Amino acid sequence: MPLPAAHRSLAAHVIEQAVRDVRNPSGAPIDSASARSFLSGSPMLSYWCEVAELDLTCVIVRARTLMAGCDAGRRGRAGSAEVH
Repeated sequence: MPLPAAHRSLAAHVIEQAVRDVRNPSGAPIDSASARSFLSGSPMLSYWCEVAELDLTCVIVRARTLMAGCDAGRRGRAGSAEVH
């Protein structure tokens, strides 16, 4: 029996919030670390993907791409600071 749309929507929002936490350069480091752990394939991600009817493998692959891009951007910003 399919889950109600509200359950699927909630699950999608949980995953979306983790993505926002990873992408937020001014967010709390603990939020980013927790989101990275979650999006890297935690059992809770598996659960929420099942509820949201999302493919777990696809979510993990996209999250890894996102996290690699965020890491590269942070390294680029840190390396672009001028030294006086």
